[in-house]
Amino acid sequence: MQNDYPITMESSLTKETPREFAVGLGSNLGNRAEYFFQAGQWLESVLGGPVAASSVWEAEPWGYDSPNNYFNQVMVYRCDKSPDDLLEILMKVERQMGRDRREEVGIADRCIDLDLLWVDQVILPDASTNPSESQLIVPHPRMHLRRFVLEPLAEIRPEWMHPVLGITVTGLLEQCPDQSQLRRVEFELNHNEIEN
Repeated sequence: MQNDYPITMESSLTKETPREFAVGLGSNLGNRAEYFFQAGQWLESVLGGPVAASSVWEAEPWGYDSPNNYFNQVMVYRCDKSPDDLLEILMKVERQMGRDRREEVGIADRCIDLDLLWVDQVILPDASTNPSESQLIVPHPRMHLRRFVLEPLAEIRPEWMHPVLGITVTGLLEQCPDQSQLRRVEFELNHNEIEN
């Protein structure tokens, strides 16, 4: 199965228009609960609080082998920043927390992973985008293949329609080829990991 889908549709963007966007959080090193807490604090300081947050789910690594399972969560925010600005904010938070994508080769374990999954019904790149100016693809080109993204997203935005595939999150989850087993995880106030 092909991992990416073609992006050919246009979308109009205005920085002044507030829009919802989804961020996927992942961590499989160290105290994953503490990394999630720190990432949430950083994001809130820049973007404000989330308008929706899924449960935290634990899953095996996707696309590579590792003994370290991931915690995954999806948060939805609303603001007027451009998709490129949002990506830069996410990468800056990752760097503040000790991860620098510019130094990575291939897929590897990480203390924090922040992915911009979608921005309302925006599609990038579009006809007005110079591919050499941005590395951003929205919606995330593999989100529909990842149960660890779709399961949490279905909790908070089951009706969101994928603007390229024309399928809701519920439908994407039903069709998802990834059959990984996930389990919900809860955090106590001291951020210790406990089973639900």
